[in-house]
Amino acid sequence: MTSTETRVGVGVVVRRPDGHVLVGRRLAEQGRPLAIPGGKLDPGETVEACARRELAEETGIIAGAARTYAAVLDHGWLVAGVLVDVTDPEPRVLEPDKFGEFRWIDPLSPPEPLFPLTAGLLSALT
Repeated sequence: MTSTETRVGVGVVVRRPDGHVLVGRRLAEQGRPLAIPGGKLDPGETVEACARRELAEETGIIAGAARTYAAVLDHGWLVAGVLVDVTDPEPRVLEPDKFGEFRWIDPLSPPEPLFPLTAGLLSALT
């Protein structure tokens, strides 16, 4: 990638009725920060379709309605934030090379530093 190229991705904010959001431990990143599920768009794919696909591939959660609410640019990545409201999902680690554990956190007071794009998307949510 040259310094003028921008890659496009999706970050999926999975939110429970109590306001907590799903994050996972990103194993490939330095410090293994907490991050929301997500990934790259496939050619011809909509942002919302990408969000539903990535969420299912990474966690096994099948999302219904998905709504794009923000976009964040960081280190050559333009990432669209997609909100998915769920009632009682049970995430599973389906891509153990990408994510370790999943947990629910309060987005207003994360327990530790977040992956920068995740932090940006969560701050745009509130």
